[in-house]
Amino acid sequence: MVALSNGNADIQKVGLKDYFVAAFNPINLGVGKPDPKMFHAGAQALGVLPEEILHIGDDPHLDVLAAQRAGLQAVWLNREEKLWTHEVHPAPFTVSSLKVLCEAWPQ
Repeated sequence: MVALSNGNADIQKVGLKDYFVAAFNPINLGVGKPDPKMFHAGAQALGVLPEEILHIGDDPHLDVLAAQRAGLQAVWLNREEKLWTHEVHPAPFTVSSLKVLCEAWPQ
């Protein structure tokens, strides 16, 4: 997994570093979401093509639409059951929690 954040979340400080190959943010990459470079950096860190990645995010614009525009597949993590307000079609997959996503993922 790769962490992509526009914030200052530090996967090392929160004890999640061992679960991620890399972490990118505007400070260490020079760009943030929705810039495709952010998503492509994640693909490069994993050694895969963008279309082979499933990006999970809670922001319709910065995560879902931006990931799709960068060539990734996307899941909208919609914890608050918000309505999709963008003219572009919503993510092909919407989940209310990461638990729901894990339960739906084929083993």
